[in-house]
Amino acid sequence: MMMTIRSRAHDYSVGEEADLCTAVSKISRSGNVFALVDDFAIKPPYTNVFGSLPEDRILAIEATESAKSFERLTPLFSWLLERGFRRDSTLLVVGGGVTQDIACFVATVLLRGIRWHLIPTTLLAQCDSCIGSKSSINLGKFKNQIGTFYPPNSITLVPDVLKTLPPVEIISGLGEAIKLHLLAGADKFAFLREKLALFGGLDFQLNEIVWSCLAIKKPFIEEDEFDGGRRNLLNYGHTFGHAYESATSYAIPHGIAVTLGVLTATFVSMRRGWVPAEHFQELNGFLRPFYDPFQHVLKSADIRAILAAMKLDKKNAGGNINCILTRGPGRMEKAAVSSVEELAADLQAFFEDLP
Repeated sequence: MMMTIRSRAHDYSVGEEADLCTAVSKISRSGNVFALVDDFAIKPPYTNVFGSLPEDRILAIEATESAKSFERLTPLFSWLLERGFRRDSTLLVVGGGVTQDIACFVATVLLRGIRWHLIPTTLLAQCDSCIGSKSSINLGKFKNQIGTFYPPNSITLVPDVLKTLPPVEIISGLGEAIKLHLLAGADKFAFLREKLALFGGLDFQLNEIVWSCLAIKKPFIEEDEFDGGRRNLLNYGHTFGHAYESATSYAIPHGIAVTLGVLTATFVSMRRGWVPAEHFQELNGFLRPFYDPFQHVLKSADIRAILAAMKLDKKNAGGNINCILTRGPGRMEKAAVSSVEELAADLQAFFEDLP
């Protein structure tokens, strides 16, 4: 399969290769390639994947939130420049969302913009973050407050790498798929429910879900590349989800925090009369396998810490906390919440409603 994404910087393609070695080898042929990779990619079973590149042009990083910090970028820039990275060089990036965030930021500002190619290796990255051009970097306690818009020159999906992921990472990736298919409307969400009914069985296929996610996201990012309008709706579940990650010291994986965030946004929408209680209860019943047992981690979090994290969300304006709420599948809206006390009561009631 193939997809082209339009961008003001440059259009870019999304393609697919059967295995990681082939994907790396094809990009390496362009010459003068340096690789920034998630450290898992240099361990078995991928030890020999980068044989087409000199060892001194491969930098492995630990893909953690602390690595995605502004303070940790200087050594990375130095490593590239000391080894002769120039304007005609290419950065090959292999990894998940953290590695992608770091690399996208580096590619934007190094030498005022360089060529880079992305091979996403997590379900989260394949079905969501790989397209959209965003980088997000942390500054101390401020999560994702520094960033850029700068797309890769190409994206190569390798479905085979998903088979090496632990189940919790697959479930985490499905959080973004759930969000996107709810945004797309009742028919698309029914499609996803049908696919997820096979989850854990021999017939369960991720690739069709991945391409469906990208097709849903594509018009949002092409119409509103710089996140000033419609693209905001892609943050459905994220205002709550990011706060849940922060308040639990990232004990809840990102995609699972998004699933819980989607459910929270639906609960808050129900409390405001936007959706009936039956809609929330049905969605909660369906989503439970995709957040259980992490609701126990969430319920032990301090609501004050959650609210403090929500106040730091970069989408906020005018002293309000901006959330994406819902009137049902395909009917999401940005809503400003001015009463922190009301939101605290919503969260307390939501926690009590969780199994």
